Amino acid sequence: MKTKLTLALAVSLVAAAAQAQLGDWIKKVDPNKVKAGVNMARAATRDFTEGEEADIGRVVAARVLATYPLSSNEPLQQYVTLVGNTVAAYSARPTLEWHFAVLETPVVNAFSTPGGFVFVTTGALAQMHSEAELAAVIGHELAHVTQKHILKEVKRGNLVNAGKDLAATTAAGAQWLNNDVAAKIGNVAYEKLFTTGLGRDDEREADRIGVQLADAAGYRASEMITFLTALKSLESTDALRQLTATHPSPEERIATIRPLVHADRGVVLAERWAALAVR
Repeated sequence: MKTKLTLALAVSLVAAAAQAQLGDWIKKVDPNKVKAGVNMARAATRDFTEGEEADIGRVVAARVLATYPLSSNEPLQQYVTLVGNTVAAYSARPTLEWHFAVLETPVVNAFSTPGGFVFVTTGALAQMHSEAELAAVIGHELAHVTQKHILKEVKRGNLVNAGKDLAATTAAGAQWLNNDVAAKIGNVAYEKLFTTGLGRDDEREADRIGVQLADAAGYRASEMITFLTALKSLESTDALRQLTATHPSPEERIATIRPLVHADRGVVLAERWAALAVR
């Protein structure tokens, strides 16, 4: 899949104000160097715009889809999307253009990318016994997006080089996310999603927010513990190896979640889930 991503980046400098403050000194400064330096400083510290975040998300989503194919089960895709949108409405970014999809693989995992792309594997769905479990797992992935965990890794790795990728662009609309930058972002995201994982603090934060979102949406968030307990029986198997490599152990995650959930609050919807469950 080759998607041409373009984004016009507007850059403005307050040269007149700077000159008024610095007087004759400013005349000794090369304005081209000043412009590049300001742009580099802005790029290094500012947040990505929502449009830039969506561009990055498409790059990362393409890497996910190049690894696992979409499920052909259209009713299941629609079901996951319905549950996803329900929980997303209670997130910190309810107006984000969220996208949900099921991946066809026995690997037990779920993924999310910047910009609101959320994926759940059929292997993970096969371990669930209720819609409430699905809601909590999706809530976890929504939290990764709202807390911008992958974007923080992109900034931490200096993957968007201010001098080369941003300062050199113009308001005329040069591509900022060129093939080289996209490849760098895709590589670090792949590593974080499939190999090394995000930081443990990020995962614990996603678990805490995930169950809170499921609860807010009316689901029994304690069902996340049911899901994690089921995963314990899969430890050391190929199906779970990726998840355990990129997340804290099920026992540690249960310890994080247990104080936050109510065993008797919210709906479970096991019967509705059973009608579409993947077995």
